[in-house]
Amino acid sequence: MQQYKHIFIYGFAIFSMFFGSGNLVFPLEIGRNAGDQWILGFLGLFLTGILLPFLGLFVIKLHRGSYNAFFAEAGGLARLVLPLFTLSLLGSFGVVPRCITVAHGGIGYLYPQISLIAFSLVFCMATFLFGLKEHLMISILGKWMTPLLLVSLFILISMGVFLAPDLGLSEVRGPGAFADGFLRGYRTMDLFAAFFFSSLIFKQIQAALPEDLSHGKLIRAALKPSLVGSSLLAVIYLGFVFLGAYYKSYTIGVSPELILPTIAAHLMGEKATLLIGVIIVFSCLTTAVALNNIYAQYLCSRFKINDRKFPIVLFVTVATSFLVSLLDFRGIEKFLAPALEVSYPSLILLTIMSISFKEHKIFKIAVFYGALVFMIFYKYF
Repeated sequence: MQQYKHIFIYGFAIFSMFFGSGNLVFPLEIGRNAGDQWILGFLGLFLTGILLPFLGLFVIKLHRGSYNAFFAEAGGLARLVLPLFTLSLLGSFGVVPRCITVAHGGIGYLYPQISLIAFSLVFCMATFLFGLKEHLMISILGKWMTPLLLVSLFILISMGVFLAPDLGLSEVRGPGAFADGFLRGYRTMDLFAAFFFSSLIFKQIQAALPEDLSHGKLIRAALKPSLVGSSLLAVIYLGFVFLGAYYKSYTIGVSPELILPTIAAHLMGEKATLLIGVIIVFSCLTTAVALNNIYAQYLCSRFKINDRKFPIVLFVTVATSFLVSLLDFRGIEKFLAPALEVSYPSLILLTIMSISFKEHKIFKIAVFYGALVFMIFYKYF
């Protein structure tokens, strides 16, 4: 019984850490763009937004929870540069500011008088304070926040399915819907996050299990929560893509971060929309806390900063997130999207190669940099 309890607590924690800003926006956008081909849009999202992050969780477990060992598969330079690059985009320069803007959208739908600056300041203060209590983060996410989030989203999606308007969906070409889902799955950045979340969860699971447990059994024990978290993501994504497609007429012209509150207001009324808005805030907050904490810890380790100065480093990362968040959701996406389109294919190939075979490091390095150079020329030249 205790074993199943741990599986679901860690599985819920994985889901909650992944389920942040992009996950609340991009599946709905995919559905809105896909029209009658929403299933194909979901399948594209499934590949890059669910299957790839699961492989990312798995590959770090193969490397005994060390993301540095995984990045070293692409050579010494990649081992130094990739963690800093990916964590910077996940932390202060990408996902965390995006979390702030989506959380602001969740509340701002009902209270437009709350400015982004004021909201971001309060949100960042909360992120900093929670980030100082890292040891409580996993248990709080798994025991309390995620069940509340899941119940609310399941109610919203169920209402959306049963009350779906009997309107003809707009016709969209299939390959376009699939490609849109595939590429927007990049922008959730869940593959990036998987490398670091897996390291965090793996160490927690390893500490809770007997020390003499074999590596194979340890990997199997760590995979079960990953399957739980990935399955929950798949169900919610499918529901969101459906809502985006069937409630498109209510969200035409609505900015991305306001799609979910707009649909919730139509289905559940303004009082329930406030509850959904609060849940969106806490969902984004948990992701922001996890990412800022991991980023600050990495900077302390990378630049050999004394652990006693961790609060200062954490404060700097949170303050940077505040400044970047003022660009708003669309502004952040303008510089995030190109960076992801260039870097994602190389990391996808490295992940697949690392799972497929242990040897042939020179081949891995050649494929990784070859794909990177190709994408740079394809994107910019």
